[in-house]
Amino acid sequence: MSIQSQPPNTRGGLSRRDSTGRTSPESIHGLANSSNMFAAGIGEALQAFLATAKAPNARPITVEFGSRVMAVGRQRMLAMNGRNALLYMKSKFGLLNSTTALYLQATFEGDEERFVEVDLDSWEELVVYMQRLRIIT
Repeated sequence: MSIQSQPPNTRGGLSRRDSTGRTSPESIHGLANSSNMFAAGIGEALQAFLATAKAPNARPITVEFGSRVMAVGRQRMLAMNGRNALLYMKSKFGLLNSTTALYLQATFEGDEERFVEVDLDSWEELVVYMQRLRIIT
């Protein structure tokens, strides 16, 4: 009895890889819709894992000013542009009447210790990666 070999990555038609060697979303969808119940279960588990991995960060952002620290909802921050977010935070810390220029610094995923100044025009792109904010004078 001889066993015929099949080309790699096409065994049983369950998985296809792109040119980078990664499994494509289409192949995972095909796996989830497989008539083989075990393969379909694996496909559904992979889809759930990928959906969770792609979900935006839902943790609150901590905002610091002096000795005060406040948690602010990430969804609220996502709904604002940078200038409105700065005004919102100034109001929360009682700084609306401040004549001193205020700036925002943030830490980001992967480098939670280093604060960098935030470009308010890029707020919508940056806020999903922010861990902590600091209001500075």
